[in-house]
Amino acid sequence: MDPDPFQRDSDLGHVNATHDRSIGLFGATAIGVGAIVGGGILALAGVAFSSTGPSAILAFSLNGGIALLTVASFADLAKRFPQSGGTYTYAKNVLSIEAAFLVGWVVWFASILAGVLYALGFAAFAIEGLVRVVPEGAESWLLSAGARIGIALVTTVFLAGALVRRPSGGGNAATIGKLIVFAILIVGGAWTLAGTSPSVVTQQLDPFFSAGPTGLVQAMGYTFIALQGFDLIAAAGGEVRDPQRNLPRSMYLSLFIALLVYLPLLFMIATVGTPAGEPIGRAAATDEAGLVALAAEHFIGPAGFWLVIGAGVLSMLSALQANLFGASRIGLAMARDRTLPRALGALRPGSGAPGVAVAVTAGIVLLGTIAVQDVSVAGAASSLVFLVSFTMVHWAAILARRRSGERRSLRPYIGGLLCVALAVFQALAVPTAGILIGVLLAVGIIFYVTVLASGARLADSSAQARDADLARLRGRSPLVLVPIGNPASAAGLVDLAAIVRTPGVGRTLLLSVVRTLRGN
Repeated sequence: MDPDPFQRDSDLGHVNATHDRSIGLFGATAIGVGAIVGGGILALAGVAFSSTGPSAILAFSLNGGIALLTVASFADLAKRFPQSGGTYTYAKNVLSIEAAFLVGWVVWFASILAGVLYALGFAAFAIEGLVRVVPEGAESWLLSAGARIGIALVTTVFLAGALVRRPSGGGNAATIGKLIVFAILIVGGAWTLAGTSPSVVTQQLDPFFSAGPTGLVQAMGYTFIALQGFDLIAAAGGEVRDPQRNLPRSMYLSLFIALLVYLPLLFMIATVGTPAGEPIGRAAATDEAGLVALAAEHFIGPAGFWLVIGAGVLSMLSALQANLFGASRIGLAMARDRTLPRALGALRPGSGAPGVAVAVTAGIVLLGTIAVQDVSVAGAASSLVFLVSFTMVHWAAILARRRSGERRSLRPYIGGLLCVALAVFQALAVPTAGILIGVLLAVGIIFYVTVLASGARLADSSAQARDADLARLRGRSPLVLVPIGNPASAAGLVDLAAIVRTPGVGRTLLLSVVRTLRGN
């Protein structure tokens, strides 16, 4: 039997904090860019234009502002707690272990649901391109559900294998490739725009708000998930070199790169993506899923179709890899705290990758890929979960500042309120997503109470005893009661209490024990 299991976990954390910090600024930024750029814009641009017309550009911009406020809270917490686990780690340091488990549970499954979406999305884009080049007769098999699911499963297994062999997942070729493709699309649109009359451009943007303020908010609610992904950098915080500098910088960089791709591309689609006189909102309503490909074909030609297919394949591939990576690191952090089974914390010899956590995460993605019937509901559920988890990040940032005695900032308050507002909208707009989240929480609570609670509380008590900051950041002031019946032993008992109590935080209360004699 391990004589000190908690010390062994501490040693693992030390290894993770030193030897395994193999990801630099470029690699960390690539994780965020790989998760953000591509899949969301290709899948949701049509939905946004259909909901609000040309003001979809503003919807993405406003979502970018909310995301920027969220990155600020992530950056603040990442500098304080530069370990793997992201949102879960932050919750663990400022909330109770039970609350931290719920946060980690939903964030873990949010990345898993996102992985299901991107696996199916990769299959859809791959099939869309293959049906144009395969011999006649073979396309009927490619269009079957079995082919779509089979391609998604094989892709997930391949990427999971790469993550087990190498901690960073085997390179960033897909991320770099899709950025090149998006750059070509933007340049091609700009070239066409340069030869277009300003009056035509103005006409295409009128009316800017085709559905009024309600349509704008609706578009924001549906498309916020398109900017999710910078949080996966925080999830891998324990593997990033010089984390106090590289974690905040990489999160900001990944979001800025995403907006530099999204906003110009949306403007090109709105202005030169359809024939003059055809409103972009009407074109989007006709074919939401294919809007970007049709727009690219209009301002570049047939090559535009293949560029979008290429961007879609690369985007879904890199986003799937990033979500598998981030989810496995959340599982690893939770396993070390006993809020998931301990086996998930095992590291693979040689690579140092959390092989079991990767395998379990990928296995659930495989099951979800087979079981999911409506990917739009899964996408809405993921968006809702991320908004809720981002709200918790803002709250954690507020508590950490307050309990550290630092100057308060309005940014986490504003960001948290905006995330709550969008989450409420999402729950009302897609009730099935709210029900799914309720079921997920219920399963998690039952699993924690019946299997994990005793081990998690024991590990948490040990962690608090070793780390005075943990008790302070949670707002606790543990009290050690010292009953003294013999004044001669008082000094020794007080010294013992000083050792037992949490240094710098706990309090010691001396209680005099007085014996009374009763007569018969």
